[in-house]
Amino acid sequence: MAPDDAGGVWIVTGVVLGVLMYGFVVLMDVAGFTEVLPLVVLPPVVLGLIAANSLLGGGRGHGRGAAPPAGPEQPTGAGSATGVGSATRAGSADERHAAGEPRSPR
Repeated sequence: MAPDDAGGVWIVTGVVLGVLMYGFVVLMDVAGFTEVLPLVVLPPVVLGLIAANSLLGGGRGHGRGAAPPAGPEQPTGAGSATGVGSATRAGSADERHAAGEPRSPR
């Protein structure tokens, strides 16, 4: 493989330089330069959160659609934000009340 940017050369370079930089920051913390402590703590925390997301099945892969909605399916022409629109129900208000449905507030 030719050493150009078509392969993973730049990814490997970035990972190696990142590990060297992290080692240098840890060395600075050990030497007593405590201002770099957030730079020592945050990378493992972020990597742990990413790993936990992957283990729990988070994220969407290529070709996968969005997750279905959590609530019950609503008609596409729902009259209100809660999906209880009088325009989507068949029959008059008196017929619906006789069928056991509560009356809508006026």
